[in-house]
Amino acid sequence: MHTADDIQLELEEPFIIQVENPVSTKKNTACLRFRRLFTLDVQPNEKHYYPVFIIIMSILHISIHLTTYVNIRWRNQRFIYSLHDLWVYYIPCMRPTPYDIRMRTAHCRSSIQNVTCYYGDELKHKCFSFLYPYQLWRMVTVSLIHSSWLHLLANLSKQILLGILLERKYGSFRIVIVYWLSTVGAVLLCAMLADSREGGIGSSGAIYGLALFFTVERLNAIKTNSDRRLFILMQLILFIVFPTTITISMAAILGINVGHSAHFGGGLVGCVFG
Repeated sequence: MHTADDIQLELEEPFIIQVENPVSTKKNTACLRFRRLFTLDVQPNEKHYYPVFIIIMSILHISIHLTTYVNIRWRNQRFIYSLHDLWVYYIPCMRPTPYDIRMRTAHCRSSIQNVTCYYGDELKHKCFSFLYPYQLWRMVTVSLIHSSWLHLLANLSKQILLGILLERKYGSFRIVIVYWLSTVGAVLLCAMLADSREGGIGSSGAIYGLALFFTVERLNAIKTNSDRRLFILMQLILFIVFPTTITISMAAILGINVGHSAHFGGGLVGCVFG
């Protein structure tokens, strides 16, 4: 029971109201839109995965290219050149060469004078003798090596940008399948359309697989999210059209030989999975 004195003390206590500073609605909206730009969510609170595979592959690409600076000689040449000979996509190392072609005379790498060298022997030396001429691992290892830092940067930037977004939504298992099947698809189409005497290097086949997978996925999202069509189109322009335009323009300006058949083969696989 309260006495009269207690009631008087309670009435005399000050009544304090705390007013919080208003939060900027415009700032929150801008941050939210920026975050949504880097997500492929269709429904709120979708499950996200860790982009483990893309991060590992990106670190692996950088680590392998750093061997450029390793001052070690292997097979009488710099280590990086021997690694390229072992891993590069080169059809004569992957399928038997006809006998009449192998018996043609060729320029000798040997320093011994007055020795006749045949194309088959020189080819076997260049390809490494292990499992020659059935070195099918080149269909995979071709995506692990790059010709220069510019080549690596062009592929790595798109791999990280697209790969992380896709892997966060679909998980590592599906992205691993798309990535490596796109690489194999690029090699197979090169074998059918390109000159078999020309080699190939780089992960652009896998990158174009991810790019087409991303494009088809976003176009499908437009059908089910009519209220976000403009936002999804912005993603396609920012992540697909803009980087591809820069890459093609740089290749044309610098006169770089681009394997378009590999890009088409990788993109075809990505389109099917998308």
